Amino acid sequence: MAGGLPGVLFGIGVVVVMVALFLPRTGLAHTLGLSVAELDVTPEGPVAAHITFASAEPLNGTPLRDEDLKAFLAQGVDVTADGTHCEGTFQGSSVTEADGLRLDAMYDCPVASHVEVTLYYLSALSPGHREVARIVASGASVEGLLTGERRALGLDIPGRVARTSAHARTGRRLVVLSAVFAVLMAALFVWRWRATWSRRRAAPQSSK
Repeated sequence: MAGGLPGVLFGIGVVVVMVALFLPRTGLAHTLGLSVAELDVTPEGPVAAHITFASAEPLNGTPLRDEDLKAFLAQGVDVTADGTHCEGTFQGSSVTEADGLRLDAMYDCPVASHVEVTLYYLSALSPGHREVARIVASGASVEGLLTGERRALGLDIPGRVARTSAHARTGRRLVVLSAVFAVLMAALFVWRWRATWSRRRAAPQSSK
């Protein structure tokens, strides 16, 4: 106050600097308990997964080495296609612009009508941690807020249910046709065997 206008300007400058320093920290504090999991289902079947944490804090001290992060995903994430487990391959990790941590993986899934992801690691994180999960495939998508009590999210992929059913019907038809063919072949074998046996029995009587 004694410095007049220069003192006022100095005081405003200090306030601006303090706000600039503390606002990013406050924003980060509000996002520490929120992460994002995005799964992109390719037309060929495999699923590309990208899991981003606002910081490494939710990992509860997991070392930020690729081998450890690979184990973290292998044990904490499960992707299934029509109920069948898809084998995952760790693609690496990177740091985001906001000092977050991104984990990338590819899951070798076949073409399926239903894809589901279960984030088991949510049960091991802090109770307040939340995960925005999103699955995208063939123009359709589903999104949900997952927690340690609700860890799974699934998507029915349009256009693939009919094809799956058609394959199933074709498979059943092949089984039925194979069974009918087997029965006919067995009947033919029995008929020929009886005919041959009858001729053999009749042969001695004809010679007499």
